[in-house]
Amino acid sequence: MGKDLRSACDGILQRTATGVPGVVAMITDRSGNIYEGAAGKRSLGGSQPMTTDSVFAIYSTTKAITGTAALQCVEEGKLDLDAPAKN
Repeated sequence: MGKDLRSACDGILQRTATGVPGVVAMITDRSGNIYEGAAGKRSLGGSQPMTTDSVFAIYSTTKAITGTAALQCVEEGKLDLDAPAKN
């Protein structure tokens, strides 16, 4: 990964972490992770920094996960969004 991409992503994370405890982000392609970064603290008022291996609960992600899975099927040619629905 280039220094420019890492610097740009790190800057975005630092700005995003303002007002929230912490942020973790990753960019991935078929061959692996392109970027991993974390910013902020693990809790409001806390002193432990957020890290890329921090564990936290994620709620209400069903639609995001389903949408991602559907788009991956489209990319792989397993799903055609323009095909008519059949009974």
